[in-house]
Amino acid sequence: RVCDPDQKAYFEEEVQLRQNEGKTSFIAAGPLGVHYIYLIWPDSEKYSRYLNFLVDGRSSVETGDPDFDDLIPDTASAMLLGRREYDTPRGKSVAYISADTYHFDGIWLRDFIYGLPAYKHWEMDMKSVIDRFLEDQSPEGMIPDGIERDGSTWRVGLESDVEYLIVLAVWQTWQATGDDDWMEAALPKLEKALAYVQSDPRHWDENYRLIKRQHSCDTWDFDIDGASDSGTGRYVIAACDQSGYYLAFKAMSCMYRHIGADERAAFWTQEAEAYRLRAVSLLWDGTKFLHHVHLDNIEHGDFDETKQLAMGNTWAVTRGLAGSREGTLIVDEYRRRHRETGDAYPWWSLQPGYPDDLHYFESSSFLKQGGYANGGLMPWVGGELCRGAFMSGREEYGVELLRQYAGHLGSHKGAQVWYWPDGQAGFRTTNEVAYAGWGMAEWVNALMEGLSGIRDIDCLLQEVEVSPRWVAAGVADAYVVFRYAASRAYFAYRMQTDAGSKVVQLACSGSGQRVNFRVLLPEGWLPQFADGNGQPLDYHLDRVDRSNYVTFSTVIEGLLDIRIECLSSVDN
Repeated sequence: RVCDPDQKAYFEEEVQLRQNEGKTSFIAAGPLGVHYIYLIWPDSEKYSRYLNFLVDGRSSVETGDPDFDDLIPDTASAMLLGRREYDTPRGKSVAYISADTYHFDGIWLRDFIYGLPAYKHWEMDMKSVIDRFLEDQSPEGMIPDGIERDGSTWRVGLESDVEYLIVLAVWQTWQATGDDDWMEAALPKLEKALAYVQSDPRHWDENYRLIKRQHSCDTWDFDIDGASDSGTGRYVIAACDQSGYYLAFKAMSCMYRHIGADERAAFWTQEAEAYRLRAVSLLWDGTKFLHHVHLDNIEHGDFDETKQLAMGNTWAVTRGLAGSREGTLIVDEYRRRHRETGDAYPWWSLQPGYPDDLHYFESSSFLKQGGYANGGLMPWVGGELCRGAFMSGREEYGVELLRQYAGHLGSHKGAQVWYWPDGQAGFRTTNEVAYAGWGMAEWVNALMEGLSGIRDIDCLLQEVEVSPRWVAAGVADAYVVFRYAASRAYFAYRMQTDAGSKVVQLACSGSGQRVNFRVLLPEGWLPQFADGNGQPLDYHLDRVDRSNYVTFSTVIEGLLDIRIECLSSVDN
């Protein structure tokens, strides 16, 4: 009999002895920690002997294909070079720096939060730096942009994303740590931050009831044309901000629901949907989201800004601002423009950037058309596009993008913040290094949430969505572990696909309670029967564009064996 750390038995078998020896095998499953094996003789009320073994795990992918298997360890070894641990006057602060910042001894909120999708797989101290940002919240509710080693802070007046970033910081950190008390204590400060940004005239447009910002290249922190970055004029409503606040409102609802504050949870759910509808109505053009809509008259000569494909479109897909159909159209537009331009990768900050003959960036050669935030190729854009492709029925394109990135890592020995359209490394500062956390982390997310398909619905993976898409990569046997390093929360599965018998098998275990499966089937396969641990499952067929997913939900305790039997669509 084999028991987990809570003494729940998950395997038991009678073993026949031959010459005083017997053998059996089992799959270790259930909670991480010390497990027990008991030897019990027939008709005995008490075990005769026991021994222990340790079940532990770290996030990993094992397929036999280095394009996928090497991504997490290679990313961790690179990003850890940007890890900083400071003893500020308010206390310890652990975070990850930008890979090109002039603030080489300071922490930008956005840079370390956009690195979180990767570092949550190995980082133990996730809360300390967020505490420092919340402690420095202004009386009005404003959150600082960054904190220096000495504890001093800064805020760029133009920035309108900081308040949604702090919400995402608390939400995603709480998911990984499971610290309900910490999360609940932060909620009043998050409410105050969101109230501030929706009332300050530099950030809120009362007419459209949407966040606004000073004219910038998508989410970046400077205006074009050498204007001041104080945030006091030249206003636009940008798609990048709208997706961020939509997701932040949903995160607020999730956190309130978890602690039983149903009224506030419902409030933020309603706020999120109303906000999304207003943003889509203003910014969706039928193919993509507009870069932004001008609130003030800002001339661009003969250049048609409405044709720009702004990097925030990838966020619109992955954050849910775009619906299913809109997401597919956006992904297809990136693919179309990549074929049309012949650029190294479809990772544009803007496509096209502002032309040089407008003389906007004459003092910064790195910002000529095709450079940095004016059309440069940014790995984070590619990572979000890749994850969006997996979400939008373009799974094979997602695999293509992942393999392109794996090739890039091998040839460039890392990933910088940006590249010129021909793929040559770009340099904005003399501090450029090839371990850009905001970029590398998004590709880990594309692998783990996109291709491997593991997504936390609540926190600590108590309820998890599992959408394995390995058939799109031609992988017939995949072993995946998703583990939050700061807690014992994990989910793991082994997926095997037999093309001959048209059977998909999944052996799963985890620390949570419920799993919602969305299993991508090979092209032409339709489900005929599904069971879990020998019990029939109530399943459905879900189509995402041209892709077929078999969907079902079940509880998980110990080891869960899933078997899906299929027929070809022709046979059916």
